[in-house]
Amino acid sequence: MSVAWFVVFILLWTGFLAGIASLITNGRVSARFAQMVWRGAAVLSVLPLAVIPLLRMLPKDLPSAVPDLPYVEPAAGAVASASVGLQEAVSGPDWAWTGPALIALLMAGWAFRLGASVLGQVRLQHLKSRSVPHLDAFDALPLSQLKLERAPQIRLIDGGSPFVAGLTRRAIYVPQGLETPSDLRQIVIHECVHLNRGDLITRPMERLVADLFWFSPFAWLMRRELDFWREAVCDEIASNLSGDRIGYARTLAYAARLSAPVRQLPVAAFILPKKRSLPKRLSRILEPGPTRSRPVLALGASILALALTPFALAEAGKDVVSIDDEAADRTATFESAVMKSENARITSHFGKRIDPFKKTPAFHNGTDIGAPEGTPVYTPGCGAVVFSGYKPNYGETIEIAYRDGSKMRFAQLEDRFVEVGEEISTGTKIGTVGMSGRATGPHLHLEHWKTGLNEETGETELLPQDPVMADGLTLFMGGSR
Repeated sequence: MSVAWFVVFILLWTGFLAGIASLITNGRVSARFAQMVWRGAAVLSVLPLAVIPLLRMLPKDLPSAVPDLPYVEPAAGAVASASVGLQEAVSGPDWAWTGPALIALLMAGWAFRLGASVLGQVRLQHLKSRSVPHLDAFDALPLSQLKLERAPQIRLIDGGSPFVAGLTRRAIYVPQGLETPSDLRQIVIHECVHLNRGDLITRPMERLVADLFWFSPFAWLMRRELDFWREAVCDEIASNLSGDRIGYARTLAYAARLSAPVRQLPVAAFILPKKRSLPKRLSRILEPGPTRSRPVLALGASILALALTPFALAEAGKDVVSIDDEAADRTATFESAVMKSENARITSHFGKRIDPFKKTPAFHNGTDIGAPEGTPVYTPGCGAVVFSGYKPNYGETIEIAYRDGSKMRFAQLEDRFVEVGEEISTGTKIGTVGMSGRATGPHLHLEHWKTGLNEETGETELLPQDPVMADGLTLFMGGSR
């Protein structure tokens, strides 16, 4: 997977998941259900990063198609087309700087996010060190319902928003001005609900999606929604436990007026930025109308999201080379001409050329052999069909894997006569010449891919080769080569 495609894919993927989650949670839904939906979106957003390494654990002798194989048809067509266009845009020598530049930019962003987290911890420790214990009594807490033996220690801070912190010695930090018994009871119940629900552990994990994908606005949307629904769930539980919804809402509004949130603290704050969340939170507390869940819609969206994860596999699969040690010692034997026609001729060679459509320099991964429509195309050697179908820009395409791990792509066909999984012998008629993709005239677009060392990444992967230089390969008979 190229760096450029990684960025584009994450933008598309997180955008899709955020859109689905927004659709499901729109309206008067249960806070717990909404939190579950957004948590699912966050988990699915990082799923491709977990799946890609698993590809390397697959058996290496499995046949696979050459790069750009769309695993999901026809829905993958648009994504595959975008992938091909992106690869063409950044693969040429003139754009070789884009990969290192994007890597540097990503690393800088991750370093900044790490620095922001460290700064948040420093601010938190500084705030805690300046706090003083609160010794006055306040109304009793429903400890049994909160599943606590005793309430955490309460400490006063100069300003900011109430929060709970501490792994071994947990304490609730409350800004001065909110230490009246009624307000203090509402705040402590809210923070104890955070403790009971384990938010001190889950919150950093939920917010990680925006740290990983800092360049995606949709990842930040997920983070914001997760923060809101976490507090909404606690509001729902705490206002019921307090027995005074109006008093709870009054404390929430008063805290928002009294203190601005302390930025970049790695804890769950009682008050989120009021312009975005306060009115909605107060509305849910004061007007508890009927809520509804949408399990069917949520299940359908989850299945659709999981079905689209092969897009990541398709791109990640470019780096997975299906060749074993024995295959490395074998060579493919080519004993038949690819085409037999007096009218065949090479119309475009492998390598850098002027793109006939964009009129700009571009790298051509194959060789174009012009011939009349309907001219038969043959496989030059024995192999297995690993792809037979339509590809954006390539048109009707057949891909064949040979005994040494190399592969050939036959594109721009008019007809296909073989299917995936077929073992075919030398000289088998596999299709006919056409112009079914992006083409200026009828021709066969032939690509030859072999395993080699990528000088930029240092990894072994399938690399495009000049078909004219393939040992023993005859492109056509009856014309000049």
